[in-house]
Amino acid sequence: MTPLCDAVESGLAQGQVQVGFYDGDLGVAPSVCPTTSVGFTGGGSAIIDTANLYGRIIGTGTLRGSVALSDRTALYVTIEGLRYDSVIAPISSSAVGPGYTDVGGSWQAHTGDKMIVAIQGKLVLPTAFNDDVNSWPLALDAGANVAWRPAERWTVHGSLLGMYSMALGGGPVFPTGGVSLDLGGEWNATKGFGLVLDGRSGFGYTSAVDVVSAGFGVRGAVGKHAGLAFEAVKPLAGRERALAGADLRFDWRI
Repeated sequence: MTPLCDAVESGLAQGQVQVGFYDGDLGVAPSVCPTTSVGFTGGGSAIIDTANLYGRIIGTGTLRGSVALSDRTALYVTIEGLRYDSVIAPISSSAVGPGYTDVGGSWQAHTGDKMIVAIQGKLVLPTAFNDDVNSWPLALDAGANVAWRPAERWTVHGSLLGMYSMALGGGPVFPTGGVSLDLGGEWNATKGFGLVLDGRSGFGYTSAVDVVSAGFGVRGAVGKHAGLAFEAVKPLAGRERALAGADLRFDWRI
């Protein structure tokens, strides 16, 4: 069987569905396989609550990059270059400007042909200046991410991440923490086409049950470098009120 991180010899995306509902995609783990790549993502989410005369639309344009420092270690950065956040209510508001920035890293604590266990974490920086005017949230997550390949074209993945945030500024700190749990799988039909299905839950960050959701993605590749993916997540239970979140992602693997 082809070793796990060598199984895709193209720009085909790997790992979990990358759509999240926390700011800066807190609680979303990247692939366990280190890569050097650059990319762009356009995405968003929407809340429509007509009974309570409330709606919210968020749209983002995001630059992504990662650097493989070795076969086991990677650093990555995500920059929301543009964030549109509009609240539709009796008193409406909207903001357009830069969004959140996160920096993180991954290290393979266990490496095998069929299974990899990575220790991962990231820091979400308060760069959404138009959204956060008087208080600036600083957040981080850290935990374990596992990928297991039971068969040549199939991969099972999962992660458990702890999350913590606090507010910077002249007001209260408002510290909060929680956990994000993900379990899913990928099927690479060919070297240039794959599907991914995920179940992701969040607990304790904003409520006892933040969200229980299902995610789905379609991934394609052109040659050894270019990859395109459409991914979406639908909340099924919990406090999260969004109808869905989705993004379209392009990556160029170097």
